[in-house]
Amino acid sequence: MELTTNIAFRSRFNIVRHVVQASTPSFSLASNVYKPLLNNSVAEASNKRDIPPIVFAHANGFHKETWEPLISRLNPRWVPGDLYAFDCRNQGDSAILNKDVLEDTFDWYSYAHDILKIVDTFKLKKPIGIGHSFGASSFVLAELERPGTFSAIIAIDPTMFPKMIYINAPLDDHPMAQLTLKRRDFWKSRMEAKAMFLERRFFRAWHPEALDIYVEHGMLDVVDKDGSQGITLKCPKFQEAVTFACVGTGLYDSFERLNELNIPIHLIFGENSEVNPTELAKMKLAQCKFGSMDIVKDTGHLLNLEKPQETADLISAFLESQFGTPMARL
Repeated sequence: MELTTNIAFRSRFNIVRHVVQASTPSFSLASNVYKPLLNNSVAEASNKRDIPPIVFAHANGFHKETWEPLISRLNPRWVPGDLYAFDCRNQGDSAILNKDVLEDTFDWYSYAHDILKIVDTFKLKKPIGIGHSFGASSFVLAELERPGTFSAIIAIDPTMFPKMIYINAPLDDHPMAQLTLKRRDFWKSRMEAKAMFLERRFFRAWHPEALDIYVEHGMLDVVDKDGSQGITLKCPKFQEAVTFACVGTGLYDSFERLNELNIPIHLIFGENSEVNPTELAKMKLAQCKFGSMDIVKDTGHLLNLEKPQETADLISAFLESQFGTPMARL
């Protein structure tokens, strides 16, 4: 069993890695800037237009590279400029950078503030925010904190709830946190980890490319307590657990104040999402002043990992509907 690298993706993009100071000075953010290698007339022509840059924010327990299968499937007319993805301060490569300052709690507003820090550091003008799960909610919080920052937000199965159904459970009682803490987090090799993942229906639903990227970039070579070498998750499972449990007010602020945003919000839900059943999805759409919605069939909360092509097609269509086909405006 082998890991496949996305050679086609890396032939289209030059990946420049940065370390950016977080909104809290003691923390750092591991960031990727994807610079398209313009080698066709469509991309070159599109680059002459003022197409907004795009910033990506991942879900809890994931990392910036999990966006690559989706990025590679976006219509090339919409990716002529640089794209930005970063690891939440307590996850992915950021967790490694911050291992000595990680805290026992996590407020979702810190992710929103770090999104704004990315925007400021790279001097981005009116970017488009694309987020998944609590990454999507954090874009909403960021725009609420600084209205007018974004041109539009694309929220993929966003995790945000009205106060009437919001349950704030402590770490010891939070079901998702407790499941996370019980999960295995050490393997002898990436091949062993991938083989174990493929035994589980949860991971078998992923696109093979997404699973390989998760195994390749989401894990760290370590030495176990008994001296044996192996790999573990870059995102410590305790940090993933506290991110589930210690949400602050961000989980419901992002829903209750969604109607304050004066920019287009495009919601994309998985048809079988356990996070966003049909009625809740409709409630979120109703909260948007300038909202629209799409559904990806036969998939759940992780639709961008399970069906990156279908999700990318919907994003490309939304961008064209909002900003016009780049070639048509030349």
